Amino acid sequence: MADSQTRLAKARLNHSMRAPMIREMHARPFLELDAPSRLAFIALKPEEDGLHTAELARQQLVAFLEGFGAPQPEEGAVYHIANLDGMVLKWENHTEFATYTLYTYAPRPANLGPDSFATDLHDRFTIEWLQAFPGRIVSSVSARIEPVPDLKGIEEQMSGVVRDWFGSPSSFAAAYVSDGDAAIAADFDLDNRGQIRLAVLACCDVGASRLGRVIQRFLEVETYRAMSMLTLPVAREVLGSIRTLNIKLSETVARIGDEQESDKVVLDELLGISAELSMLSTSSSSRFNAGRAYEELVMQRIGLLREQRILERQLFSEFMKRRYQPSMRTCRSAQSQLDDLTFRAAHASELLGTRVQVTTTDQNRQLLAQMDRRAALQIRLQETVEGLSVVAISYYAVSLLSYLLAPAAKIAHIDKSLLSAALVVPVVGFIWLSMHKVKQRLIHKTGSKEH
Repeated sequence: MADSQTRLAKARLNHSMRAPMIREMHARPFLELDAPSRLAFIALKPEEDGLHTAELARQQLVAFLEGFGAPQPEEGAVYHIANLDGMVLKWENHTEFATYTLYTYAPRPANLGPDSFATDLHDRFTIEWLQAFPGRIVSSVSARIEPVPDLKGIEEQMSGVVRDWFGSPSSFAAAYVSDGDAAIAADFDLDNRGQIRLAVLACCDVGASRLGRVIQRFLEVETYRAMSMLTLPVAREVLGSIRTLNIKLSETVARIGDEQESDKVVLDELLGISAELSMLSTSSSSRFNAGRAYEELVMQRIGLLREQRILERQLFSEFMKRRYQPSMRTCRSAQSQLDDLTFRAAHASELLGTRVQVTTTDQNRQLLAQMDRRAALQIRLQETVEGLSVVAISYYAVSLLSYLLAPAAKIAHIDKSLLSAALVVPVVGFIWLSMHKVKQRLIHKTGSKEH
C-alpha cells in the first residue's frame, strides 16, 4: 500500500507531456524482415499541398483494413501494424503523406527473373481504393529479400542474376550495407508497372531487426527524395517569374535617377513588383522549406546505410550527387534569387524614398525662402502703413487742437496758422510714441502666447 502511494505521488510530480514524448520516440518502429520475403511500399500524398490531414489518412487506412476484415487503428495513431491474410501491413502517417508497407515471407521461386518481385502485393492497393481518396502515389517500391550463404555468394548474385533484374545501368546503384553483412541494389528508374525495384541480399547471420532497419532506411531515402523533388516544379516557376520581375525592377531602378520621371509613377511600379514578389514568396516558402528538410533527411539516411563499394558499382551517395543534388541546387538557387530580388526591390524603395525626401526638403527650403521674402515685404508695407497712419491721425489731431485752442490764441493775439504749425511737431511725436508702445505691447503678448 505504501509503495502504491509512493508511486502515485511520484506520478503526480511528472510533467504532463513526459509520457507522451517518451511514446513518441518509439512511435515508428522498424520493420522486422526475414529472408526470403517480398515487400510492396507506396507513399500517398494529395496533389494539392495542405490537403493531407490525420483524419483523412486514417479514413483511407480504415477503408483498406475493412477489405481484409482487420481491426481499426486507435484514435490519433500515427502508425499501425496489422496481419492481413498471411501479409503484414505497416502504416505510418506523416505531416504531408502516409506510407503503406506490405510484406510477406515468400519461398525462393524457381525462376529468379525480373518479374519475380512483389507484383501481387502491389495489386492489393486497388485502383478503386486509391480513387476513393485524394491521396496520390508519390513513391512506389517493389522489393525482394534473398538469403545468401556468405559474402562470396553476394558477389556472385550481384554480378549475375541481380544485374538482369534491373534496367538502365546509369540509374542502377548497389552497395554493401550493415557493415558488409548485406547488399542492396536498386534501379531509380520506373519499371513497366511504375515501381522502383529494390533487391536485398542478406547473409544468413543478419538478424530480422537489422535487415528491417536497412530496408526502412532505403524506403525513407526514396520517399524523402520524391517529396523533396516536388519542390523542383515550384522552383522552375519561381525562376521564370524572377527573370521577368528582374527586368522590370532594373528598368524601374534606372528611372529613379531620371529627374523627369514622376515619383508617384515609379513608386506605383515598385509597389507592383514588391507585391508580386511577396505573393511568390508566400506561395513557395513552405514548399522550399519542406524541400530543404527532406533533402537533409535523404542525405542523413544514406549516411546511416554506411555504404561500401561492391564490384565497382556506383554507390547510392554517388547516384544522388549526380542525379539528385543538381535538382536540389536548382531549388536552393531559386529561393536565394527570390530573396535577393526581394531585398533589391526593398532597397530600390529606400532609394526612391530618399529621392522623395530630398525633393521635399528642397521644396520646403524654397517655400521657407519665399515666406521670408513675403514677411520682409509685409514688414515694409506695415511700416509704410504705420507712417501714413501717423500722418493721418496727426493731421486730424492738429486740426482738432487748432479749433480747440483758437479762442485762446485770439485773446493772445496769436495767428491761427502759427498755432497750427506749433502743434504739428508735438502732436506727431506723441502719436508716433503712442503707436510704437501699442505695437511693442502686442508683440510682447504674442511672443508670450507662443512660448
